[in-house]
Amino acid sequence: MMKKSLSIIFALILAFIFAIPVGAQAPESIWITASTTSFKTGETVIVTVFANSATPIQGFTFQIRYDPACLEPINAASPISGMNGLLLPQLDGLADASFASTTPQTVNGIIAEVRFNALGACDTNLTLATAALAIKNESGIAAPLPGVSIPDSQKAVPLTISSEQGSPSDQPLVGSPLSLTVESDEPAQSQLPTGTIAVLAIIVILLVIGIFILVRILKSNDKN
Repeated sequence: MMKKSLSIIFALILAFIFAIPVGAQAPESIWITASTTSFKTGETVIVTVFANSATPIQGFTFQIRYDPACLEPINAASPISGMNGLLLPQLDGLADASFASTTPQTVNGIIAEVRFNALGACDTNLTLATAALAIKNESGIAAPLPGVSIPDSQKAVPLTISSEQGSPSDQPLVGSPLSLTVESDEPAQSQLPTGTIAVLAIIVILLVIGIFILVRILKSNDKN
């Protein structure tokens, strides 16, 4: 009877132990937050990109959708040592950033910071349109880490920008800046420096005077 009772107690203890979750890992995820939600015109909107991953990664990419009438992307940077930005062509309304490392990196927190310039009074949203963590597969080729999610509650950041004039942030950017500037479709007009224009003008004047003197000399010779 005693042995049977001990067996039952032991079984209950085991059942209790296995019923307790053992340090469950947070799901692999990426999300964004903003330094604040209210800004003045001309101030710097700082967006922080976070990620959790139990698997070391060798890169990441994300696209943040914005309203070009309200915000202008400036740059992005990663505080992760050895994570370098890859310069990409930018589309108006979609800030596109990619970073890569030659060695695997553990991420559990901030992976990047993105900065925008507040252009004028408006109510708008910044939305994490796409995002991925990258690893090297068995062939040594970069591939997206499967199972990474973007929580719906942390996918968009609402912003209110007032018409009151503010100043850009002087907070230092951690990491090498990656430009997110949208290139203009209009071809750049080449402009000569003012000094060069002045020199060319003097040369033209001297040529004209020289031609005038040469004509006078030729006419004098004809008369003689």
